[in-house]
Amino acid sequence: MADKSEVARLHSLAQLDADAVGAYDVAISRIPHPLVRERLNSFRADHLRHVQDLNTCIRDLGGEPVALRSDLKGSAMKGLTAMTGLMGTEATLWAMLGNEELFDRAYELALQFEWTPEVKDLIRQHREDERRHGTWIRDAARTRPWVEGRIPFMEGAEQGA
Repeated sequence: MADKSEVARLHSLAQLDADAVGAYDVAISRIPHPLVRERLNSFRADHLRHVQDLNTCIRDLGGEPVALRSDLKGSAMKGLTAMTGLMGTEATLWAMLGNEELFDRAYELALQFEWTPEVKDLIRQHREDERRHGTWIRDAARTRPWVEGRIPFMEGAEQGA
């Protein structure tokens, strides 16, 4: 059986990704623009995959997997996203960017610990997903691609995703 702190760290990351799924659900429900919703849905799917991947590691180490529901932190994240969503797409994206920056920092911190090479690679891959999400959201919030005449940004972003 693995060190309890190792399982706890993986559990913390998995819970953060479960919280992210909930925040994305709220954001997607608040954004009327199909191309933005589509991209956010793909990021939500990444977070769902992260929970599944991390739960596999947790089980392999003898720990209890994370359920796909928000904890107190996730509920606050969803509430902030919902409130910001009342101010429109751009505000919702800025709220999600803050979330993604939190996720990126959590994965960056996790990489400072000792892991098996397989787990470290998985954490590194997840961190790269977070960075990709943050980059796209930041660019979208700044350029507002849903405004008429700016759709090519959305199409071009597909190539860099």
